[in-house]
Amino acid sequence: MNPKTIQCAAPRFLARIRLIQALMLSCGVAFLAGCQKDGTPKADGRPQASQAVYDTLSSRIKTGESFNSIIHDMGLPESESSLLLAGIKDNFRFKLYAGQSYKVIFQVTVSGRVLHSFILEDRYSERKHVLARTAMSGDAALSAASAPSPGNAALPREPENVPASARPANPFAYEIVDIPVRMDTVAVNGVLSSNLYEAFVSRGETGALIQQVTKIFAWDLDFFKDPRAGDEFSLLVEKKFGEDGSFRGYGQVLSAKYVNRGKDYYGILYKGSYFNQDGRSMEKMLMKAPLNFAHVSSGFSAARLHPVLGVVRPHWGIDYCGPKNTKILAAGDGTVEYSKWVNGYGKTIKIRHNGVYNTYYAHLNGFASGVGSGRRVKQGEVIGYMGMTGLATGVHLDYRVEFNGRYINPASLKMESKQGVEKVEWKEFCDHRDLLLARMSTSEFKHFASVTPSRADQATKAF
Repeated sequence: MNPKTIQCAAPRFLARIRLIQALMLSCGVAFLAGCQKDGTPKADGRPQASQAVYDTLSSRIKTGESFNSIIHDMGLPESESSLLLAGIKDNFRFKLYAGQSYKVIFQVTVSGRVLHSFILEDRYSERKHVLARTAMSGDAALSAASAPSPGNAALPREPENVPASARPANPFAYEIVDIPVRMDTVAVNGVLSSNLYEAFVSRGETGALIQQVTKIFAWDLDFFKDPRAGDEFSLLVEKKFGEDGSFRGYGQVLSAKYVNRGKDYYGILYKGSYFNQDGRSMEKMLMKAPLNFAHVSSGFSAARLHPVLGVVRPHWGIDYCGPKNTKILAAGDGTVEYSKWVNGYGKTIKIRHNGVYNTYYAHLNGFASGVGSGRRVKQGEVIGYMGMTGLATGVHLDYRVEFNGRYINPASLKMESKQGVEKVEWKEFCDHRDLLLARMSTSEFKHFASVTPSRADQATKAF
């Protein structure tokens, strides 16, 4: 090649090299700018300062623990613990129960950990009670709890030189947040070896389910005296589970069967009401007993030794013992004739049902709000609370039933059912009944305990 040609080409070659270098540099700058905009580390490896770091502690309430002891164990500065306890006192108006789950979320700053939120789950419910800093409350607090912590994130600084007058009296805001639940239908079967409570608890069930069952059969069975060892029960019940598989409470009992002394009793939920297997309503004019849980201390008798007076006299009712202020229910629809003090019976309620039946509830500790003369009450409505007013040696209810002016034994009361299934719905009811009874007879128990925990749950620390 001619030396002159080489000399002329050299500047053009260098110009191309410089152009390529400039393009590469501009692309690199654009790439880095895009990465910073998306929140990825800068060229020097430092993260953005806007990222926050959270530390989550979780535990469950232990027997005997209180809000004071829980907050004390956190080791918070006195100023923080005082503010948190004040927020709890103002908003958490309920008792603590062993087993309730709670979380404490801290925001980590260069000055140390700052309490961000306190979250307490309801007992067997679908709600969380959240106390969170007003800058980020409720859902944001839960988001912070579930988001994986960016371990190397820059630590935000606490605001400095803020006048005391500009700070809120209590920086925690209160909110109730729903917990997502999944509903499952479960068959529960068992046999009584001693009593109803033990039979259910031994199956892992709670008193809430027992109350539902006793209400279904309240018109046919008196669960304070009728159950016997060897009785059998089968249920098809809705259960609520959290996404982590934890039990969150009961839905409805879809069908129930109770075998008492060899006799079968059925309850089928159909269009909001319970019917037996023959389509007759489970509801009757009067319930067998006007309360959910207690035990019989004295029965209906024409000659009983009075525990206070020491003389033999008739006892035209049934005495039910239980804790003070146990809820007393109206045995049937009716009108309150009076709620007042009656000589040796203490605080007493009389309900007139249909001009033929009257019921009496004596020795009450108090009356429910608004229960007075002329008040219409519905069957199962709370009308008063168990006590020991009048001539009584202990807390109990004296329950009496009057028929055409004469006392009758409530335990032997037999009454007609209310309206049953309509004839036009009979086939639909039978198909529905047969499906429920078939599912109830299995012991299949589905739940979600095998659900994989979220990343936040896997990283959660425990006290």
